[in-house]
Amino acid sequence: MTELKQVFMIDGKAFDTKKEALDYLRLPKVTEALLKVTANNKELTEWLVAHQEAVETAFDTGTIRRVTKSEQKKLDKALEALKEIGDSRLAFLEENSEAISDSFRWPSVKRMDDAEKAVAAKNSLVAITEREDVADWILSNKEAVLAAFEAGVEKRAVSPKATEALAAYRAKMAAEKAANPAA
Repeated sequence: MTELKQVFMIDGKAFDTKKEALDYLRLPKVTEALLKVTANNKELTEWLVAHQEAVETAFDTGTIRRVTKSEQKKLDKALEALKEIGDSRLAFLEENSEAISDSFRWPSVKRMDDAEKAVAAKNSLVAITEREDVADWILSNKEAVLAAFEAGVEKRAVSPKATEALAAYRAKMAAEKAANPAA
């Protein structure tokens, strides 16, 4: 079977998605930023780079998770793939795929205060690292570690015209509100 596939090539390496390619390009900047945070501890830096997703997930413990558009698209594609399989054992899923897609939600999470989130994050990090001292260090340097993970991300600059227009609009609305206190 012939297949046409678009890939992103960098340094002779092929990446299926643009995000993977950009992450590869950002890797030296992330590593450099983590080396600064870890005081040039290469072993810890390499571990943090390898387990970036798990560390970020540990800090998200206790926050309510919503289904993103990309996750919804992945679910829809998976349900379509189920339909293509045509297995009679999957008939119920095939028949109700639209309802499944419409009603999908992540399991509910108990709301936690900051202290409970810190305990849950520490427990997650200890499970990942298998060392309590490393988990404590990551928790105490949470902001610096998360900022290092974002190194090399290019942020789009806001147009000065847009900033000025927004300021003018806000001033206009404030003047209208001051002029008409009943509104």
